Order: sequence, then C-alpha cells, then structure tokens
Amino acid sequence: MAENIFENLRLIGPELCLVFVLLGLFLSDAIFPSTKKNWFPMILTAVGCLVGAVLTCKLHTGEPTRFFADTVASDGFAAFFRYLFFFTAVVGLYIAYGSKEIKKDERMDFALLLVCVTFGMNLTAIASHLLVLYLGIETISIVSFVMAGFRRNSLKSNEASFKYLIFGALSSGIMLYGLSLLYGFTGSLYYHEIGAFLASRSGDVPVLLNVAMVMIYAGLAFKISAFPMHFWTPDVYEGAPTPVATFFSVGPKAAGFAALMRITLDLFAFKFGEGQWQAVEGVGLVQSLAILAAVTMTVGNLSAIGQNNVKRMLAYSSIAHVGYLLMGLVSLNSFGIEAVLFYFIAYCTMNLGAFWVVSTVKDMTGEESIEAFRGLGWTMPVLGVCMAVFLFSLAGIPLFSGFVGKFLLFGAVVKTPGFLWLALVGIINSVVSLFYYVKILKSMWLDKPDTHTNEAALVLPTGHSIGLVALAVPTVVLGLFFGPALVFIRQVMATFLN
Repeated sequence: MAENIFENLRLIGPELCLVFVLLGLFLSDAIFPSTKKNWFPMILTAVGCLVGAVLTCKLHTGEPTRFFADTVASDGFAAFFRYLFFFTAVVGLYIAYGSKEIKKDERMDFALLLVCVTFGMNLTAIASHLLVLYLGIETISIVSFVMAGFRRNSLKSNEASFKYLIFGALSSGIMLYGLSLLYGFTGSLYYHEIGAFLASRSGDVPVLLNVAMVMIYAGLAFKISAFPMHFWTPDVYEGAPTPVATFFSVGPKAAGFAALMRITLDLFAFKFGEGQWQAVEGVGLVQSLAILAAVTMTVGNLSAIGQNNVKRMLAYSSIAHVGYLLMGLVSLNSFGIEAVLFYFIAYCTMNLGAFWVVSTVKDMTGEESIEAFRGLGWTMPVLGVCMAVFLFSLAGIPLFSGFVGKFLLFGAVVKTPGFLWLALVGIINSVVSLFYYVKILKSMWLDKPDTHTNEAALVLPTGHSIGLVALAVPTVVLGLFFGPALVFIRQVMATFLN
C-alpha cells in the first residue's frame, strides 16, 4: 500500500484539483470582485474538472491501491465515478449560468457551493473507511441544504431547504448509529477488514447486524432517493432553483449509489469467484435489495402519473430510476454491476437534458406545468426534438441509451435464479412510465401553442441549443453503438479493489 506522503498526494490529485479551484474562486472574489458576475468562475471550474479528469485517467491506468493509511481507494471504480462527477459539475454549472433563476451576482456563490459538493461526491466514491464515507456524505448534504435554498427571497426555496435539512439530519443520525453498531460488532472501520470479519462469520450473524445494515441503508437511501427515504425529493426539487434540481438529480444521487455499491460488495458480500459475489448469510441482503428495488420503482412511477408540474414529475421519475439501478445489485455479479455503471452513463445524459429543458421553459414562460410546454415542439424544434430524445430514452424505448441500460439490468436479473418476478415488475413499470412521459410530448407536439405566450420570448438561445444537442447525441449514439462503453466499463470493473 502507498505510504509515502507524496505518493498519497498524487493518488488524491483529482480531489486536490477541486481544492485549488475553491482557493482560486475565493481569492478571485476577494481580489477582483467583478469576476463574480462574469464567466470566470465557470471557466476556472471547467478547467479544474478537466485537469482532474486527466489525472484520473493517469491513475486509472495504474495499479489499484489503498492509500492514506488504507482509508481511501484508488481503482477503476473510483475513476469511473470521478469522471461522472466532473462531467456533471461542468454541465450543472453551465446550465446555471444560462438560467435566469441564478442571478449574475450570485454566480460565484453557486460555483463555490457546487465545487464543494463535487469534492464531497468524490470523497464518498473513493472512501474505504466508514469515517471517510461519513465525511463525504455530510459534505454533500450540508452544502446541498444551502443550494436547495439558494433563492433566499423565495418561500418555496426556503421550504425546500428546511425540509431537506430535517430529512437529512434524521437520516444522518440513523446512519451514524448504524455505523457505530457495525463498528461495535466488528471492531473496525475499514471496509476490507469489516468484510473479512463478516465473511468469516457467515451464517453466524446476530440480529443486531441486520439492524445496523437497515440503518446504514436508511442514510444512503436518503441520498439516492430510494424508498422509504424518498419523500423529500419532489418537494425539494420543486422548491429549489431548476439548475440545482438538475444537479441533484444526477450528482449526489450517483455518489450515494457509489457508496452503496462499495458497502454492498465490500462489507455485506464477499468475492468467491471471477466477477461473482456471495452475500453474507444471515443478513438477507439480496432479498431486501429486490423488494426495495420493486417498491421504489413502483412508488416513483405511480406517483408521477398524477403530476402536472413537470419538475415534480421528473423528481418522481428519478425515484423510479433508482429502483431500476437497485435491480443490478441483486445479481451480485460483474454483469449486473456493469449494467448499473452503463445505466449511470445513459441516465446522466438523458436526465440532465430533460431537466435542462424544464429550466429553459421555466425561464421563458415562468411556469413548470405541462401546459407551459404546449406547442413548443413547433415553435422551438431543437428543444422539442431533444426533449423527445431524452424522454424516450428515460422510458426505455429502443434505439436510445435508456433502452440498452434497462435491457442490461433486466438481463442481469433474469440470469439470477429466483428473481424473474423482479424483471417483470421492471418491465411493467417501464410501460407505466411511458404514460406520463408521453403527456409532456403530447403537449409539446400535438397541442396548440398558448395564445397568451409572447412568441418573441420563445427563442432558444444558441448556448442552450448547443448544450441540449450535445447531450441528445450521446443519448442516441449509446443506444446504437454501446460496445465501446461496455468495454470501458469492463476495464473499470477489472481493477475493482475488493
């Protein structure tokens, strides 16, 4: 293991890039106050994320290792989520800069908060020690509370921040108590040591360990918006500025899922073959994940049907997609894990794109309801076509990346003995989701434009057009040519540190 301090700093280079970006933003705001109103914060953040991605690429080609006294892991799995987080941060900041909900003199504050959350997300994904995990999650949560209430003069935004704070404090306390129980039972905070201890006690696990597992899951379920800790999601997404909700729907959720995957594979399961894990006997891991996946996707989809506010609808949709992702963990093999990682790539582009369209429509019409989308497919064809691509992909229609992702997830579950029913539940839920996605498309393409809307205001800015097309193209390309992405993901999992 790497013990040299310089080697440790090299291995944590991507995170240090974010620290230097924060320092640069603070200094520029103090020395040159005018920079807070221009594009400098976004440019500096984008450059920092690009450098971080380059350093991640160099680390990815090296040997997987643990460093900083085995508290942090550097492997392909960490590299994958680092890439995802850097991309999400840059796109999220670009959306915010083009949105009327984020004022020019607030750009610096928004960039600072977003970079802080991104640092927490990276820390969560690379953690191999329970305290480091907790620090990462709390970094995400505390800063997210502030981001949700970014519009200080909006009662809805204040309400969203307060609800987020209450639910976050509750889930954090529950998870921390679960971590303490786990430490009391195993005597260690290191993932690999806890996993080895539980594997040696497989079949002889006390009930208290199941309680600890449930509590830990409750804390992580809050971050990923999984049942039964999903109640905050629609209210917070609706009240928060749309660019913030866009970032929340992908970044922090992916970080929570990365932590859940590491804990599942390192703590409560052990590797017994090439690309195969077996759950520790006595904890009911696989059965619990299957039930939670089915309930999460069903609750999310059924709740979305009756929504008229598109942002709330997409919030419930994001809950349903967490259910699909949980299906991949049920198989406990490399095929299922690879399906989850591919789905994250697809989900990143299609969900960011869908929320971006909502943000654009909100800026133009001041509304987020389905009626605000009436006729926009004809008045703004680029926006209409891109939204159709994103929604068809979210629904799992063939020829789009979302279909390939769901096909891989369902295939992994079908190959797992005794869980054919879960695949059927997933297929039925995909059909149900098509109903409310089509409601938006019907309003955009089949309904006449609102006569009260100022047509002169319905002009899609060039920056938005380029960004939406840039997200729509990979959504289509990954649905047709997904082989290279799967090869990359298999290389990632080949260096998974277990």
